[in-house]
Amino acid sequence: MATMTIEILKVWLIFSFSLGCWTCLNLLVNKQGDRRVKYTILVFITLLLIPPIDAYVTLTAKQPVPWLLTLHQQITWAYGPLIVLLIKHVLLQKSRHLVLLLHVLPYSLGLIHGMLKLNWIPFPIFVAVLFTQVFAYLGYAIYLLQKHRGQLLNLIKHHKNTTYYWLLYLAASLIFVMLLDFFVYINIYIGNFHSILFPSVMASIVAVYVNTIALFSVYQPAVFFHELAQNEPIEEISPKPSLRSIELSSEAAQQLDEQLQLLIATHKPHLDDTISLPKLASLLGVSSHQLSELLNIHKSTNFYDFLNDLRYEESIIFLTKSTADLTIADIAYQSGFNNRNSFYKVFKEKTGVTPSQFKKSIR
Repeated sequence: MATMTIEILKVWLIFSFSLGCWTCLNLLVNKQGDRRVKYTILVFITLLLIPPIDAYVTLTAKQPVPWLLTLHQQITWAYGPLIVLLIKHVLLQKSRHLVLLLHVLPYSLGLIHGMLKLNWIPFPIFVAVLFTQVFAYLGYAIYLLQKHRGQLLNLIKHHKNTTYYWLLYLAASLIFVMLLDFFVYINIYIGNFHSILFPSVMASIVAVYVNTIALFSVYQPAVFFHELAQNEPIEEISPKPSLRSIELSSEAAQQLDEQLQLLIATHKPHLDDTISLPKLASLLGVSSHQLSELLNIHKSTNFYDFLNDLRYEESIIFLTKSTADLTIADIAYQSGFNNRNSFYKVFKEKTGVTPSQFKKSIR
């Protein structure tokens, strides 16, 4: 390889590594955003720091550093669990610590196997197991996205400038990196690859993209998606008309209301963006007519106002407690509002100020 080409590659690799370090520093210093999401992005960026620095050291020293090469060779095992974790963040699902440890186990075993040079597993079997792991996680990720398709579409249509929206771009890049690494392993197996330089350069390009998206996820620049202005018109939701007939007695209505409050406390159906009157009624084991009667006649409200009241209370919790670092867009999404217009409308009706003004006042 020509000397000029090598030097250009070195500059690019150092740029990729430096940008990754600077992005990590920004994520650590900036307090805005969901902490769990930021830590996941930090792990992703840290993993993507390994290929460019490994390639740079190899180009400079004319030979790879064994421990750094092992780290590079084994990171594919970590991508599968990471993509599932990213998608669960997008869907606002939490993972237990024990489950996370089990997901990390293959990567840990791979590192131990490589660092100690055990060579217990023949390379063909290693590739076969890696193939199974990569595509199992990809399949599970696709299953999660398909299962929660409604929530995903709601996020894409109505909550674009949120941390969780940008995570979709990170998940897409992670899929590309997983497939790229597997392609490299296959070519090594059949004897087509003799250098890690090409995959390292490709990984560094992806790293620059990931670092850019990571910064967008934290700072959420208004150049892409504007926030609702003070004088921007807000869409109105027409309330449902009251029922004319009454089926529930006062005692039955009180009992049904207690069941409803218990369901809200335990399952929080208002956070489900696909919730509807028939769906909520089925969760309670009553008819839609009976639930409508409870809300319209016995509680003097309607289904949409009832949901928005619960979502408003949820947003107040996010604004006033330890999660106050979340952006307004993130809070609207996490509180279950179908769009930011509804969030602003309900919040201003309840408090007389916008969510941004309320957040500044408590700080």
